[in-house]
Amino acid sequence: MRTFQLTWTIVILFTIDTVRSLDLPEYLHVCHREDPKLTECMKQSIETLRPYLARGIPELDIPAIEPINLGDLIVAESVPGQGISITAKDIKAYGPSNFRLKKLKYTEKFVVEYGKVYSFELELPHLYVEGRYVVDGRILLLPVKGAGKFTGNFTQGFGNVRIKGDRKVINGKNHLSLAKLDIKIKVGDGKIKLENLFGGDRVLGEIINQTINQNFSLLSHELIPLIEKALQRIFKQTGNKILERFPEEVLFP
Repeated sequence: MRTFQLTWTIVILFTIDTVRSLDLPEYLHVCHREDPKLTECMKQSIETLRPYLARGIPELDIPAIEPINLGDLIVAESVPGQGISITAKDIKAYGPSNFRLKKLKYTEKFVVEYGKVYSFELELPHLYVEGRYVVDGRILLLPVKGAGKFTGNFTQGFGNVRIKGDRKVINGKNHLSLAKLDIKIKVGDGKIKLENLFGGDRVLGEIINQTINQNFSLLSHELIPLIEKALQRIFKQTGNKILERFPEEVLFP
């Protein structure tokens, strides 16, 4: 009995010493694997980390999540008697770091290929995008050509996130890792604005913007996948940089 107690004392002291030696930063909220409220603890961990994602974590080489560079996009619509193409460049997105975590669950059964599977739901109250555009075509039989700045607002966003976890050994210690991360986003409402249409003619510009926004679903259908892919890439890279730095026994003792 004394040997058993001594063994556990050594294990506990070793774990405490390991945590201290790694100097766990304040943005990491530790969860215990046997915690009956593990999912609530994990939600708290994500919430604790969220504000740091917005401004970046230099010591882990994690850049700020705001803004996210989405690259370029071409949107083309052909309608009998009219057609329009919009080329957008240097698109940046703001607002993803303001997500609200709603639900989180994970499979109890261990999946050999990937480890545990986690899924959660996000609210994305407001996404704002901006960039440069070139438009060419016809709307309502009116020739439309222009170039300038464009902005977009997306509200009532909702995201489903699915993560497949894995394990790997680094310097002889077990580390968790993100094998796969998928995000699917839907937005409830939104509006796009193209500036400087017709050389800045306000009346004609408003008419064309209204017409474009009547087909908002087309624009969001093209733009939202860019945001999804960017968030997938950033969240996976960020998660793995943290998980590679700290062993599993430290993050989930």
